[in-house]
Amino acid sequence: MIFARRAAAALPKRNVLFIAIDDLNDWVGSLGGHPQTQTPNLDKFAASGVNFTSAHCAAPLCNPSRAALMTGLRPSTTGVYQNPQPFRMSEKGKNAITITQHLRTVGYKAIGSGKIYHGGFPDPASWDDYYPDNKGNDVPRSPMPRQDKLPLNGIPRTAHFDWGAIDNPDEEMGDFQVARWVSAQLARNHSDPMFIACGMTRPHLPWYVPKKYFDMFPLESIQLPAVRNDDLNDVPAIGVRFAKPDGDHAKVIEYGQWKKAVQGYLASIAFCDAMLGHVFRALETSPKGKETVVVLWSDHGWHL
Repeated sequence: MIFARRAAAALPKRNVLFIAIDDLNDWVGSLGGHPQTQTPNLDKFAASGVNFTSAHCAAPLCNPSRAALMTGLRPSTTGVYQNPQPFRMSEKGKNAITITQHLRTVGYKAIGSGKIYHGGFPDPASWDDYYPDNKGNDVPRSPMPRQDKLPLNGIPRTAHFDWGAIDNPDEEMGDFQVARWVSAQLARNHSDPMFIACGMTRPHLPWYVPKKYFDMFPLESIQLPAVRNDDLNDVPAIGVRFAKPDGDHAKVIEYGQWKKAVQGYLASIAFCDAMLGHVFRALETSPKGKETVVVLWSDHGWHL
């Protein structure tokens, strides 16, 4: 017992780089989800560590999935199953200790930028510092197309299920601002052990990314994913309602937009990969790069 205590005390506190990607499924080169995806930075990263090929989310929505991951409490414990439910408002979640709160009690400083928690529930109690801030402005804004040009995909009443190339450079995108801020933090020689969160918004809808990423995937060459006509036959009725077979995808088919939708998703994944490239390069040259544990995850993916 004494030996165990001494050994544990001698272990250094490694920095943690915690990367969350919104709505990324297995369309990553290392996972083989789509033959045309271009993710060189993610593939290089996957080859450098442990690549989990059978990972499962706690719930197929942003808020419950992220709340479960950050607190270690399942939706069946907190009752948080939907996006508009802040976990701090639930009886079991109001006093939950998040992963960053726990680490702060043992000497870590927890900072971050971008989407880690869902929407307007950034949980200020979990952080020492956040960019732009942790009071509801945790995700830097990205440029949007002009209102009179929407929807770019031409599907009526499509809401946020839209996609299209924009003329703005990478530097104006919210994810670039996140990557730049995180890279700057990695470049510093912090005295405290650090937990640095990096939340990427793309490839979450709408798929508005600079035109060069769309150009990487010529429309005439787009391969559609394989889909079973009986895919929902073994799904319970409540699951079928949740999948909404007459919803977004039905509109895409009705308006002949399936290839364009796949192109938009692939373009958004490629953009995200490029942003992560900035972070990975900053980590490689950082003062404590070799003393940093990197965890990369996606909340629940997307299907087309």
